[in-house]
Amino acid sequence: MDCFCFKGLFVNQPKRPTRRKNGAARIVLLRALERFEEKPESEQEDILIYLSMNWKDLQQDSSIIEALKETRFVTSTDGGLYKPKDLFDPGDALLTSLFSDKFPGERFVSNGWISILRNTGLRTTRDADTVLQCARRIEFLGAESMTKHVGANQVSLEIWSLAETLIDTVLENSALLHDHSFCSVLAKIACVPAEKGFPFRTGKRGVTRVVCSYSDAILLDDWPLAWTVAPILSKAPPDYSWGALQLRSPPPFTTVLNHLQPKASLPRSCFFTLEYATFKVLKYLDTYWGTLSSSDVSKLSKLPFVATANGTMFVTANYFVTHLKINLWPIAHQLPLRYLPFVKILKELGLHDTLSISCAKMFLSKLRHNVLSPNELHAVIELLNFICDEIGLHKSDRSNWESELVVPDTDCRLARPNLCLYIDPFGSRYVKYIDSSKLRLVHHDVSERLCLAFSIRKLSDVVVEELDCVGDLQTLEEIGSISLPDIRLKLLSRSFQVAVSSVVSSFSSITSGFKSPDFPTLERSLDSIAEKLQFVQFIYTRFWLLPKSLDVTCASMDSIIPEWEHASSHRGLYYVDRSNTCMLIAEPPSYVSVLDLVAIVVSHVLGSPVLLPIASLFHCPQDSETELVDILKLSSGEREMDRGTVSLGRDIFPQDAMKVQLNPLRPFYKGEIVAWQSENGEKLKYGKITEDVRPSTGQALYRLCLETSPQKTETIISSHVFWFGDFSMACKSSTYTHAIKELEHGLVPANEFVQAVDEMLSAAGINMDMDKQRLHQNTLYLQEQLNESQAALVLEQVKLEIARKEVYTAEVGLLCRICMTNEIDITIVPCGHVLCHQCSSDVSRCPFCRVQFSTTIRILRS
Repeated sequence: MDCFCFKGLFVNQPKRPTRRKNGAARIVLLRALERFEEKPESEQEDILIYLSMNWKDLQQDSSIIEALKETRFVTSTDGGLYKPKDLFDPGDALLTSLFSDKFPGERFVSNGWISILRNTGLRTTRDADTVLQCARRIEFLGAESMTKHVGANQVSLEIWSLAETLIDTVLENSALLHDHSFCSVLAKIACVPAEKGFPFRTGKRGVTRVVCSYSDAILLDDWPLAWTVAPILSKAPPDYSWGALQLRSPPPFTTVLNHLQPKASLPRSCFFTLEYATFKVLKYLDTYWGTLSSSDVSKLSKLPFVATANGTMFVTANYFVTHLKINLWPIAHQLPLRYLPFVKILKELGLHDTLSISCAKMFLSKLRHNVLSPNELHAVIELLNFICDEIGLHKSDRSNWESELVVPDTDCRLARPNLCLYIDPFGSRYVKYIDSSKLRLVHHDVSERLCLAFSIRKLSDVVVEELDCVGDLQTLEEIGSISLPDIRLKLLSRSFQVAVSSVVSSFSSITSGFKSPDFPTLERSLDSIAEKLQFVQFIYTRFWLLPKSLDVTCASMDSIIPEWEHASSHRGLYYVDRSNTCMLIAEPPSYVSVLDLVAIVVSHVLGSPVLLPIASLFHCPQDSETELVDILKLSSGEREMDRGTVSLGRDIFPQDAMKVQLNPLRPFYKGEIVAWQSENGEKLKYGKITEDVRPSTGQALYRLCLETSPQKTETIISSHVFWFGDFSMACKSSTYTHAIKELEHGLVPANEFVQAVDEMLSAAGINMDMDKQRLHQNTLYLQEQLNESQAALVLEQVKLEIARKEVYTAEVGLLCRICMTNEIDITIVPCGHVLCHQCSSDVSRCPFCRVQFSTTIRILRS
């Protein structure tokens, strides 16, 4: 009956229905909507047609609207009947992007029906529940994207863009943000677009896209406090919603502490920003310092989070000294002025007021297992000099510092002083003939003053030279024209002894560590030499390491001296034992002066670390020795600079060549030792930075002032300046030597060169993707191979040209010297000169020596 009445109302409606008629139609419609899904399809169709045609009037009746909201009358895309509030609005782009079902069917997407459905509860992104459902969908898609693609560390750009759209929708709808229950749920859903990584990295290289929850994210203003561990929001919600969204600014201390843990790598080309980050961390700690426990403070003191040295490195607070009068970079630093407001905090974390012996020992202890770079070596030497000065000034007890002291050895590693030896003037004569792998020698930069202060033993006290096969000595009375009795008479001569005394006195004044003996002592020494000096035919010696009597002789089996080939042990020209009781001079090769050897023995016995130029005194007439000393001006002389010392302007050492690295955008610290070259291809030299310098923003290259030699400063472009890093190269000996030669000339590996170019381009706003980097690196590799091939080709061409010249010379040598046309084939008897058959038949005398010949011999060549 209801359906019939509804049908009648629908079919026979008057043009102007009365109020009574409208009321009856409303009642009939409401009854018709009850159990709509159970009615026949024809009746459902009639009801839908009626709704569509009369919606303009029906939408004014709230009871009909409420009834439609609870009626399953909408056919969805899957064919089922749903309430409008169970379906999504197909006009919402975010919903259509996130969901594939639960949308109205084809019939209901027309403009008329969409309006009806929106008025009766169709879901849109303005609804809190719908927004949360979108958020959970984005969370699911983000997690699926990370797990589906093996090795992916970021979500796809499509998902990240959907998350951006969702958050924009939330931020535009302030009613949602005022809903505390909505914000509480949204805070824990990972649907917020954010970025992980250093936020200011050029070209966003190394920055990854993620979706996270508000409770796990940080604001952009708080990036210095947690950028390594927490994602950074691209858009911040209004501050009144932070509490409900569980968004904290600044982040909690546990997050900051985790962020400050040492990281495997730090962003490059962002050095100034890192100094600012340290300042912000200290400012944060200053605010919350009173709330931290002693355990928290202890953890902070062990973390290298303070940027220093113009932003080139991070160190712990105990690397800083408030008042540091010497340059100890990179193992200790003067506290930067920027950090002065936080001195109280830094002192509790380990900051030192002034440099002390205990502080210096602590700095040294941190380098025990390192191979020192040139800058670290320089700092260690400065520390050792400081310790030596302090010990001498305060005369402190050696037991307080001796057990912890370390010194650098020749391999630039730190070792206990009692395990090392230093090369004294007398011991330096042994160095080339002993196996240094069995010894540990102190570094050349450690002065003799430091060696004596730290009780480092002399090489000459530990290594002794002794005769090998003493019984085989064959004594001689003279060597060549030099007679041993004449030498003895000269040594005993008063005028000779006075002249030698004058030379010794003049050389002791310019030679450190050599004190001239008084005349009676010198006279006794020369008398002893005259008595004990012997000439022998051969001298073979061995070097022994005391106290274990270990043989450390390093005899060369391939001597370049013809007379000494195939020697089985070390062979010498002279020998003086430790007690000066045995003095031998062996018969030298013809080109070596015996008197020079006598002068060496005399110098050794008198204790001179350098050779005294007295050989000519043995040749001069009696009583003319003093005058000869004055004529030769033997009092002048200079001591050669120690080898192995890093001096500005000199070529870098091979061991340092393996540490050079190129980074044109790296800032440099005042006093830092670097390698530089004036032009490409030249050998690298040592230099020193004269002032703090860094590139400007967007600048690919810059110029810096460099002390290239003592008291000389030049302006060098940053691409020609190399810094000393800490890495080693493991390769075979031939490759290793080749790599050292390349690095000494500033030729960095292809991958480092590509990285430097990429950073320069990024600083200029130009990004180079991985494919282009790989292509660039391959191009450099092929260019290197081409250069090597061209060099090999040139070498082969030179060899070919030499061979051609040799062939031409041989061909010319076979031509007859008379006619220069025919080849030689006749030998003249008896003189042996050669010429061709035609020329020999035309002469009766040898054309070269004019000898009458009687016969000739034909030369046959196979």
